[in-house]
Amino acid sequence: MTARVLGKIGILSMVLLSSCIGLSADIAIRRDGSGTIALEYRISAALESLGKLDGNEGTPLLPVGRTDFERTAARIPGLALRSFSTGERNGETVVKAALGFSDLEALTAFLDALGQGARLSREQGRFRLSLTLGGGLENQDQEFLDLLRAYSQDAALDLSFTLPAGGTLTLRDREGRAIAAPPGGSAVLEGRKLRFASPLGDLLTAPAITLELEWAGSK
Repeated sequence: MTARVLGKIGILSMVLLSSCIGLSADIAIRRDGSGTIALEYRISAALESLGKLDGNEGTPLLPVGRTDFERTAARIPGLALRSFSTGERNGETVVKAALGFSDLEALTAFLDALGQGARLSREQGRFRLSLTLGGGLENQDQEFLDLLRAYSQDAALDLSFTLPAGGTLTLRDREGRAIAAPPGGSAVLEGRKLRFASPLGDLLTAPAITLELEWAGSK
């Protein structure tokens, strides 16, 4: 095996190790800007062993243990951990956490801490939450991209938002142009409910996209 291929496998390993096998987030926003976050990770044994903070002085790649979430919540004003549990499913560790946020600033800070490039703005009584998703690997050669997609074929990012009022959804590419769907996935806003899904491999290997949610607020 050539040094070039070995190098690509090393990069691939780091990418997959820094990513969970599956991540779902269900976020509900109330009219006053407070709300709840229900998270579920499906993670590999390797990531779990690196990520647990109990008795570990390192910083996890993702919040995985209860202590990780407690420390994340302590760093963000207005964020609180409500419940936490772990279990096993099909040989993977499943982490579930429920958090509460007192305002949209706390929600934005938490999403940004997860690497989602979150931004919040207000204009004429309306809120706009923008998330930058994926990207960063699209300039790798095709051999590497194909390998990444193959290794991450079962990994996915699933997001859902329940807004306090009917809103609008816009997806934009890196140049700011509106697009219909994320790479290999879908994004649908029906009434107050947004559902976003994209395979992790497709999301990482395509140029970054921006998800924009806008709705009328009371604050």
